[in-house]
Amino acid sequence: MKGKFSLNPNVKTALTSLKLDRLYACTLLPENEATKGMIHSCKDVVAYGQVEKETIALLLAKRGKTSDGKRLSIAMKPEQIKKVLEELLSGKKPSDIGISPVFFLSPPAGGFGKRKAHVPFGPLGKNPEIADLISRMA
Repeated sequence: MKGKFSLNPNVKTALTSLKLDRLYACTLLPENEATKGMIHSCKDVVAYGQVEKETIALLLAKRGKTSDGKRLSIAMKPEQIKKVLEELLSGKKPSDIGISPVFFLSPPAGGFGKRKAHVPFGPLGKNPEIADLISRMA
């Protein structure tokens, strides 16, 4: 959500490990202690939260890419995308399925809203409305 200029080197390393090298990048991560620690170290520059099945389906349909860079909506039929969604929900890694683990989003339609809504960082940090934010960015 924020640029990487003048960040702590530990935060830059955590962002690289999470595959969040670019602005407005999104990735799906398993919920374990290692990822929680990395997210906690860079919580001031990213927005994060838990998403539902519908949000993951939206990401796959609109912004998903295969591992060789082709858009999923072009490379696969809707039935195949649903199969990929079910495999992701069962716990498989995106790279094992043949899709890119990173989704590159656009800036949110209508802006971020009130920056002071979630004091002190606006939409950054743990965001309970992450599904709405992703839907506006997809």
